Amino acid sequence: MNDIVFCSDNGQLMTTSLKVAEVFGKEHNKVVRDIENLSCSEIFRNANFGVSLSIREIYNGGNKQEKYYSMTKDGFVFLVMGYRGVKAAQFKETYIEAFNKME
Repeated sequence: MNDIVFCSDNGQLMTTSLKVAEVFGKEHNKVVRDIENLSCSEIFRNANFGVSLSIREIYNGGNKQEKYYSMTKDGFVFLVMGYRGVKAAQFKETYIEAFNKME
C-alpha cells in the first residue's frame, strides 16, 4: 500500500484516483464515478478531493484529456472503506491494526 501515497509540494500526504485504480485493480473511470457519488458533505469533499486534468496519448497518435482526482488521506480512507475485495480487506485490516497499536 505504500506505493499509493506521495508527498505533495506542501508536504501533505496525498494519492490520486489513478493510483487507487491501479492498486485496487479497478477501472479508473469507475474510481472517478465512486468519488463523485460519495455521500459526504461539500465541506468534506472540497477539503479532501481536488479535480485535475491530464493529457494522455491515445493509440492513433492523438491526445485525450482525462479527469482525475487528488485526495488527502481522509478522502482516500472515506473512499476505500466502501470498497470490497481482497485488496480493500487488506487495507482495512492494516488500518485497524494501526489504530489498535496506538491504543
